[in-house]
This record gives sequence, C-alpha cells and structure tokens, in this order.
Amino acid sequence: MPEDRDIARRREDAVGSSEMKVTVAAALCDAIEIAVLQTGNSLHSKDIMNEAVEGLDGEDAKNLIQDAFGVAVQRSAMSSDGYPFIASERTIHLKDDKAFSAYSFLLLGSALRHGGLSAGPGLAIRFRKHFEDLVCWSFRRAGLVADVLSEPRKERKLPKSLKPALRKIAQRCGENAQLQTKMVTSDDNDLGVDVIAAYAVADMGRSGKPIFLIQCATGPLNNLESKLPEKQNVFSGVWQYGFYQASAIRGGATPEDLLGLEQVYYDRLCKHGWVLDRMRLVRLAHLPNACPIDPPRQVTALWEDFNASISEFDWRHGWQQNL
Repeated sequence: MPEDRDIARRREDAVGSSEMKVTVAAALCDAIEIAVLQTGNSLHSKDIMNEAVEGLDGEDAKNLIQDAFGVAVQRSAMSSDGYPFIASERTIHLKDDKAFSAYSFLLLGSALRHGGLSAGPGLAIRFRKHFEDLVCWSFRRAGLVADVLSEPRKERKLPKSLKPALRKIAQRCGENAQLQTKMVTSDDNDLGVDVIAAYAVADMGRSGKPIFLIQCATGPLNNLESKLPEKQNVFSGVWQYGFYQASAIRGGATPEDLLGLEQVYYDRLCKHGWVLDRMRLVRLAHLPNACPIDPPRQVTALWEDFNASISEFDWRHGWQQNL
C-alpha cells in the first residue's frame, strides 16, 4: 500500500541521514525517559529493543537505541544536577530524589503533542500558560530579576493593566526609564515579550545594562522561528532613558530539546536571538550557587497532574512520529 511504502521510506531516511538519525535518537531518548518515569525501574537497552523499535531492521534498531542512550549521557553531562536520571551507554534509571524536576516538567509538557491522554487538552492549555512561569523561575534561580509580562498578570504579582505593569517592571529591574504612554496602544497585550529578565547586581540607579526579552513557544518549532523576530523592537520603543534597544538581548524559549535540530535550521533560529531549549533552561535553573527559590505553585501543581497522568503517556509509539 502507498502508506506502507511511505512509512518504509521514512524509516530508511531516519537510519540513513545523520541529521535525521540524531532527531530520531533524541525523540527515542525522550520516550525512554518517560518509560522510566512510568515504571520507576531501571531500563536496559535490551528492554527498549523488545518493546519500542518494531518495524526497524535489527541492526538499525540496535544502533538507534545506542544513539538514544548516548543522548541521555550527553544530557546528564550538560546538567548533572538538573537531569533527573542516571544514564550510561546501556542503562538509565531515575534518581531517588522525588522533588520537583524542571526537566521532567518540560519533558512531559513536550510529550503532550503526541496526544492520547484523556486529560491531554486541558494539560496542554495549562502547559502553554505555565511554561512562561517555568522560564521566569529559571532566570530567578540564576540570580536575575525576572517577571512574566504576558497575561494574566495579576496572579503573577503585576498590575492587570499593561502600563502600570510596565512601570512596575522598570522599578524591579532598576531601570531609570520613563514610559512613553502614547507609544503603548490600546491593543497592546505584552509588547511581544512573555518574560523579561535583568541582572540584579547591576547598579540600580542607572540604565544601560543587559535586558533579556524572551518569547515563549510550546508548539511547533516554526512558531518559535516566527516569534523570535516578531515585534523585536516594540518593547524598547516605548521607553525614554532606559531599556535601550542596544542593550536588549532577544531570546526565544521552547520546552523541546533542540539537539536533533538540523544545523541549518538551528543557525537560522540563532540569527534572531538567544535560543533557550530544554537543556539550556535546566542548566540556567541549576547553575552553581543557584538561588534556592521554589517554583511557582501553579507550576508544581501542573507537574503533579502530569505525574498523575504519567501512565497514559504513549512512550512506545509516540516517538515514532519523528520517523
């Protein structure tokens, strides 16, 4: 059948293209990590061979599993404190610590795209909303002053209206800036900025320090590509004597691990700003001497609901959407 031939062709591409191979290995690694969260047990490469790689040639499957465990080892090396698993070239198991895990939060939030969960649509809506809170928390853990500018603002300790919220953010960031109210229009919601962060150690009475303006995207990566340059200069354009465009660092945040992203596409993203993917956010939150700040309650509540639904996540087949 044409559909079967198409699947076979995609599988050949997956094992034949080095870039596609990395993409599939990263997706399979996500699936293996979810399986460990579901079972609470250690998994060996043989377990994955028996349960999750049907339809692939034996040697191709073996090589792909080896690459997937290699991805886990690399993730662990990037942030041993933030990565909640202990991985080797053939085994992976969960650490004993049952505390909140930013990595698991991002992993499960990303996995919602595979569907199949009875509570999935509601969880996805909450994840889109509270991913911004996780990004903000990561900056605060790294010692920066950070706020979520997008709506709803009141529950995030900012005034509901945009103009008062902007003045409050300027005060918190220590920016000696004056808001040009005529530049803020009635249809402006967040000036193209979801999360704003600044260094608290800078002198608080003078402007001209780095400001991070972050757009968040939980959907397909082409959404992140479009959001990064979108409204890039709007935020800085509503101020006098502060929040200078030359000092602004535009960034985009995604819960995906971009390890498997084609180099050309990744370079295209980076031309528009600082790309914060899953491991970069985890590393940001677990820098040496990170501030001991608990995540917002709404984030941990969603994480608990993820854990309550963990048995429904389709780890065996969901990853194969990347084939």
